[in-house]
Amino acid sequence: MRLFKWKKVVDEREEMEMMKIEHYMYWFTFWALLFSIFGQLIFMKASFTQVAGEWTVFMLMAIGLLIGELKGGHFDYTSRPGWKCYLFYAMVAAVAGTLLVCVNSFMRGYFDKSDMGQILTASLITGVNIFILTYICLAAAGAFVKHRRKKLESEYDEEEE
Repeated sequence: MRLFKWKKVVDEREEMEMMKIEHYMYWFTFWALLFSIFGQLIFMKASFTQVAGEWTVFMLMAIGLLIGELKGGHFDYTSRPGWKCYLFYAMVAAVAGTLLVCVNSFMRGYFDKSDMGQILTASLITGVNIFILTYICLAAAGAFVKHRRKKLESEYDEEEE
């Protein structure tokens, strides 16, 4: 359903070029918004209520993208669903999340800087938890994508007959 009934004035080539620009700008906005939120929370010591609006917009973008991609049976541009992919992305998420927690902890003074054991224990627990949660979420998304692709292929095959 279209909101307005305007006639399209661009051809397919122009539409593809515009979609490519929109794609790059979407991802630029997505990552810039995420870095802005974390930068404000960590380095400017803002409270969450100060970035709640930005966080809401970011989560709407992320959830909308996730739903759209899963519904279409898409996983990633550069990889297929599988344990190697899940392992790699879970490790990246665990390292990035652990570094964010450590930087935030140092900036806010949550730990006694002389007690490295406390810092390492908290970092290890954080990293393991992020790894496990990310791996489980990626495995669930991958299983859903595989299921959805089979369903879409069978629907396409039925239409041809």
